[in-house]
Amino acid sequence: MTKRKSKTTKVAYRKLGRERAWGQAFIGEGYIEVDPRLGARRKLEVLCHEQAHLCFPEASEPAIDALGKAMSKMLWSQNYRQVVLEKNDKPPRIS
Repeated sequence: MTKRKSKTTKVAYRKLGRERAWGQAFIGEGYIEVDPRLGARRKLEVLCHEQAHLCFPEASEPAIDALGKAMSKMLWSQNYRQVVLEKNDKPPRIS
């Protein structure tokens, strides 16, 4: 598999009911859309899955699906979580 050149991926959150998808990747554009109604664990899985599409555009859907699930399972087991802040809160300072 050939890898995509390292670039920053842009992520947007948009309801994807019409598309009947939890997420979608725009190959060549470095852009991912994710449905904001997803729970934390599913959102992590979808982000991993869609990023895998950008990194390995020629890979099959079953391979990408397996990679997204394996990556999100490992990250979740290592307690990676999204921190949701209330409006006007400051993020915690990490030193």
